[in-house]
Order: sequence, then C-alpha cells, then structure tokens
Amino acid sequence: MEYLFTTVPGLEDFLIEELSEKYALKKARGVYMSGRVVAEVDAQPPDLYQLRTVERFGVFLGEGYATTLGEVVELAAASLPRALRYLTPHTTVGVRSERVGRHDFTSRDVEKEVGKWFKAKGFTISLVDPDVEVNVDVVENYVAIWITVAKKSLKDRRWRVYEHYASLNPIIANAMARLAKPLPGETICDLTCGGGTIAAEAAELYPHARYICVDISLKHVKGALLNTRHLPQVDVLWFDSTKLHRVARPICDKYIFNPPYGFRIPGKIGKLYRLLGRTMKRLTKGCALYVVITPRYKTFISQVGGEVLFRRVIYQGGLYSHIIAGRICQ
Repeated sequence: MEYLFTTVPGLEDFLIEELSEKYALKKARGVYMSGRVVAEVDAQPPDLYQLRTVERFGVFLGEGYATTLGEVVELAAASLPRALRYLTPHTTVGVRSERVGRHDFTSRDVEKEVGKWFKAKGFTISLVDPDVEVNVDVVENYVAIWITVAKKSLKDRRWRVYEHYASLNPIIANAMARLAKPLPGETICDLTCGGGTIAAEAAELYPHARYICVDISLKHVKGALLNTRHLPQVDVLWFDSTKLHRVARPICDKYIFNPPYGFRIPGKIGKLYRLLGRTMKRLTKGCALYVVITPRYKTFISQVGGEVLFRRVIYQGGLYSHIIAGRICQ
C-alpha cells in the first residue's frame, strides 16, 4: 500500500531509513524540507504505529506542484476520486489543509474549495471529528493529498512522564542518535540532558551502549529519572557539565546533546559553548564524535572547534535549527 508520512521538515531521509529497516520497502520519495514522504510499504496501517521518525501517516492519494488556489483545487480534484473507495453514503468527510510558505490564499480557502467537491458528490462535510479526514497540504508549491490514518501524533512517547519546558521533539532525538550510531559498550554523554529525551530515545534505539545524562537543574534531573526509569543503561547526574571534567576521568566515546541557544543572552551562550567544548575535550577518550542541535551553529562551531563532518538544516518550533555532527579530540 502507498502511504504518506509526515515528519520534522529536514528529516525526510531518516524516515525513509527507518522504513527500509522495518518493512519491505518497494519505493520511497521525499521532498526535502516538506516534512512529507511518500512510500509504498508492505505493511498494514496498525503495523506502522511503531515508527519513531513519523508524526502522522495516512493513505496516499496524489501529489504535484501548484502556485495558485485554482491549481491546488484542480490538482486535488484529480486525486480525490481515489478516496471514494473509503467512503459510504453515510460517511462524514472533513477536509484539512496545512499550508507552509507564502501564498495568496489561506488554508481555510483550500479546505472550503476542496470541500465543495465532496458536497457535489452528496457527502456530508463535518468540521468536528469527521469519519474520514482528507488532507490537502501545501508546502511552498508542493501539494500532497492523503487520507489520515493516525490522527494522534506518533511523536508522543509513553515514557515521557515529565515534560521539560523546552523539550526536544523525540523524532529529532531519534535522528541525532541515528547519526551517532552508538556501538555496544560505548559511553554516550548528554551534557545538557533536560528531561532525558535524547538518552531515552537513543537507549531504546541502541540499547547496548551506556548513556550518561547530566543537567545542572535538580528539577530536570528528577524528571529525567522518571523518563528513563525503564532504561537501566541510562545514568542521570545532577551536576554542572562545564565542571564535570574536574571530577570525572575521560569516559565519553560520543556526545549527543541539545545545548541552550538563548537568543536573549547571546554573549553568555558563546561562553557556555566554550566551556562545554572544554569539558568535551577533557572527557573524551582520545577523539569523539559529537552530534548537537542548535540554531546558533556558527557560535557553537567557533567556540567548540573540532572537525565538522555533517550539517543539516531542519525546521522545528518556528525556528530553523542545525544538526551538526563533528569530531573533537583531546
């Protein structure tokens, strides 16, 4: 069956990687920064709820490119007949549109015009909890038409008991772990672990490594303990990471973390990154791989140093952030 999957814009290839690992993947394609992947997967919908790099998914109907409202509606109308097999005369239909970019029309305009197609076919339109939800997403000039299967976001994790006020999307944490690829026996250090999202996600994906989760806030440390209580390979420490090298020997094979980016205090962020870089160099076993995410990537690279191996722009929380993978040595 051909599905459409949504994810964090910029991580489309990580979604395809996970699909290829878990299922017989016949073909897949994604438009970078669209947050959408179309894939033909040999799996039934209930089996797809285990995916960790997916926000929502559904039955794919069609796609194309359009710039005006009329073109969007025309493109949708060409694909909507494929939705009829999922409808009955008594089925209520809802049309949902997510629009990203600058257009001379709104999401509401798309929903209204596409809804007319269903009304003309005799279906009842429901704005609240319809039986079938049809999506017409417009990302810049890319248009995707699909039927929702997973209405609730798959990014919600059962282990997340404590919600950090600036918690990282687990999908991003999963992608960062995939970049680091922890090996059995390695020690992975998260120097600003907050509620433990990265440690929890990485430990579930790579359970044979050890994870050290450090934070300066006792409140967040208690939360991280709750979120990782099912993972014996995760150790949580209440400590100032910028001074951790004073009490610990070199133990870190790799680093995965989400440092603060503080647009309100740019000068202090530069100092924090410099101190974190010093700690990283002193806790590293020879040389270590690091994977971090920050919108202040230039500041991070200039203050921490090392060799940059990979940089990827993603869109999260209204910000363009950078996932950086690099190599740092003592």
